[in-house]
Amino acid sequence: MASGVGKHKLLLGPTEPWSIREKLCLASSVMKSGDQNWVSVSRAIKPFAEPGRPPDWFSQKHCASQYSELLESTEAPK
Repeated sequence: MASGVGKHKLLLGPTEPWSIREKLCLASSVMKSGDQNWVSVSRAIKPFAEPGRPPDWFSQKHCASQYSELLESTEAPK
């Protein structure tokens, strides 16, 4: 067995839930920039991060994933 296996976790996204404020900022930014422009969305909401969030909390991938979860939890048309 390789000695490096199991030493690092592969994080697929933030492990803590996003705050309501962060979710609102995400939804607002998507309304402004669209759901295909994750670079713009990510940049726009970074200033609204809760204290202690890691630098990649609002990465493009995490923003898209969180927005997808928001859509799934609502009855809004996709």
